[in-house]
Amino acid sequence: MKTLLKLLCTSYVTLLLLAVHSPATAGERQAATRLYGVVSDEEGRGLPFATVHIKNTSTGTTTNQDGRYSISLPPGTYRILYQFVGYKTQEREVRIAATPVALDVSLEPETYELSEVVISSGDEDPAYAVIRAAIARRKQHLNEVEAFSAEVYIKGLQRLDKKQDKILGIEVNVDTGIVYLSESVSEYHVQRPNNVKEVMISSKVSGNDRGFSWNQASDMRFNFYENLLSFPGLSERGFVSPIADNALFFYDYELEGTFREDNYLINKIKLIPKRQHDPVFRGHIYIVEDLWRIHSTDLQLTKESQVEFVDTLNINQVFAPIEDNAWMVLSQSFTFNFKIFGFEGSGYFIGVYRDYEIAPDFEKGFFNNEVLRVEREANKRDSSYWDNVRPVPLTQLEVSDYVRKDSIQQVKESKPYLDSVDRKNNRISPGDIFLSGYTWRNSFKKREVRFPSLFRLFQYNTVEGYVLDIAPSFRQEYEDRRSYTITPVVRVSSDDGVRGKVEATYNYNPRKFASASFSAGKYIAQYNYQDPVPYWLNTFYTLLNEENYLRIYDHTFASYTHGIEPVNGIYLRATLEYGQRRELFNKATDVWVDREDRELQPNRPQNAFTDTYFPEHEALTLRFTARFRFAQKYVSRPDFKYITESRYPSLYLTYMKGIKGVFGSDTDFDRLSLSVVGEQAFGLLGKTDYTLAAGTFLRAPVLYFMDYKHFMGNQFIPTDFGPGKFQLLDYYTYSTNDTYYQGHFTHHFNGFLLNKIPHIRNLKWQTVLTANWFHTREAGHYAELGLGIEHIFKVVRVDGYRNFEPDGSNRYGVRVGIGF
Repeated sequence: MKTLLKLLCTSYVTLLLLAVHSPATAGERQAATRLYGVVSDEEGRGLPFATVHIKNTSTGTTTNQDGRYSISLPPGTYRILYQFVGYKTQEREVRIAATPVALDVSLEPETYELSEVVISSGDEDPAYAVIRAAIARRKQHLNEVEAFSAEVYIKGLQRLDKKQDKILGIEVNVDTGIVYLSESVSEYHVQRPNNVKEVMISSKVSGNDRGFSWNQASDMRFNFYENLLSFPGLSERGFVSPIADNALFFYDYELEGTFREDNYLINKIKLIPKRQHDPVFRGHIYIVEDLWRIHSTDLQLTKESQVEFVDTLNINQVFAPIEDNAWMVLSQSFTFNFKIFGFEGSGYFIGVYRDYEIAPDFEKGFFNNEVLRVEREANKRDSSYWDNVRPVPLTQLEVSDYVRKDSIQQVKESKPYLDSVDRKNNRISPGDIFLSGYTWRNSFKKREVRFPSLFRLFQYNTVEGYVLDIAPSFRQEYEDRRSYTITPVVRVSSDDGVRGKVEATYNYNPRKFASASFSAGKYIAQYNYQDPVPYWLNTFYTLLNEENYLRIYDHTFASYTHGIEPVNGIYLRATLEYGQRRELFNKATDVWVDREDRELQPNRPQNAFTDTYFPEHEALTLRFTARFRFAQKYVSRPDFKYITESRYPSLYLTYMKGIKGVFGSDTDFDRLSLSVVGEQAFGLLGKTDYTLAAGTFLRAPVLYFMDYKHFMGNQFIPTDFGPGKFQLLDYYTYSTNDTYYQGHFTHHFNGFLLNKIPHIRNLKWQTVLTANWFHTREAGHYAELGLGIEHIFKVVRVDGYRNFEPDGSNRYGVRVGIGF
């Protein structure tokens, strides 16, 4: 999925690929002989993703898209089962010796028996009795296997059939055809309820023999014994299982027939959504009579279920008994097609599970927060290894893709080729100049220089007048993902002279998110160091609406910042800064549209409880933040680490100090704050994001207004809906040097409300409810409530707000931003 993101230069198509991976592992195997052939229907057409496995074992494979299969077995006699949903299972006895054995199998459509069942008008379909029995056994089957280990083979393919040449002015450098083809073999270990450990021991990526697969077995953990199944990236809400405790509120059922397989009677049940746009599956589920467990699934998610980015997702699972009370997945396949924003394509992920061990004796400490480790040598396997290990034969298209891309890999990595690509991509376009900015690249040396667009270059404020903020940046990357960036900035203003600074950042250890930054110069700074006022928005509001919200002071400074994650889940960041701070005043009065009912405001911030004047002074300040993510799950790849999730909220502890007397520093204060950031899911009702914070000044003999606690306010209609932000609050009116408390809650209904309204639900809009609040001793309580719609045109969010000022007055406002 992430591979496709890089190839398409956009996250939209990546989200189509959801978490449809699957695992496999292979160690040193006993000498084996190949059994191969084609599984076809009665007309000779190959059946894709049919299951082929050894009876009463977990050893098996899956056919490829052409219906071909291959499996390596030690010498001996085997009973082979050939299965495909909707077709009669065939059992063949095969003797394996030293010579490969070819065996083609033709499956016949399943014949379903309904002769003993007579359904009269008004009678309940017999499927309901089966489903009720399956629901009654749901928890038992969910919990009956406490732990297991398995080998998992995954193959993923994504192809692009149609594309746009550019997205938002950015060229898409990817051809149609196969854009991602990868295979992996993993050792997969699971212990209920939440322990997962996976080790990828083999990886193959078409066109990149040094790359590592993005396949991941735990991404494919879709268990229909769970009440609600989550598909991150495909939908923000979950989908109700056909045998969930409340499934009868969402599904109607129809028994289409029964058939026998070995000694089991299998019920084929059609799923019929009660409401077309509910978060439910369509298709068929197969239930074993008397055991009331899932035999197999042939299910679909479609646009009617309000999925995003894909038109249809097909989910096929086949289970088989491994031990008396353990039926496990033998194979899974996920196929999909998409059509979005001018991109069209399709793909699949298949997973073959084998060599199950039920209830293994895991050593203490075996499971930790590392959910996947990709071995450094995983991509060093040769073709003979893959020929022996690969349980699903490659199609001719896949073989051709490997051969073609591997043969031209060296060419594409050569200096002449990369230089020719750079010559094309380094051409300047009007979109580069005015909107996105221009980037010059030397791909062979992994270097680039970026220049801001005129849109970002040009600014205006009432202190400096018209401004050119020239900030080119140079970036150098290395093979091990280390990098450094140097950004010199020259700020030329019409009314306040020239300023400048230089910034440099070195990312020196990607596995620990370690970086060191230095900056120095004579520049401007906002009173709130978090820069709540976007310079470009202030420019347009000042010139076109005569509203100037930016408040700045002169800052001659040098600062050093260092960040590192010394232990998983604990990230430390410290900034030491020395600065000479001087007040600035308005010098420019230009406006392009003169509003008679407005006038430009002074640059000095207005506060309800204190005079914000400050004398010219020097300040040495320390800001230290520790972020704690408890039980933080992560993936280790050979060259970097990335975070997957944490079941607990993140805790931020921040200490700020003004250090008096060092280098002539005048400031003298200590400030401590604690914040909690997290989310809570409420099933089909949606999800709540929340931020809770409290802070105080332990001592404050000498501090100036820029050292106060400033709440993240906003006065612009265009906004971002980030955590900890108020949408109608003035930037500095209630800033404090005392104890404060604040809370922010945003509930995303994820379609729960609007999905019930005809026509509106077709738009896939979603409602969102927001509440923001703070309290200080001087001001008392401030609050604001917001109600909005997100996912407008898939990415836009519009909210309406009402606030409640401490003096009892109210204001209303509309805010527009990104929301998906």
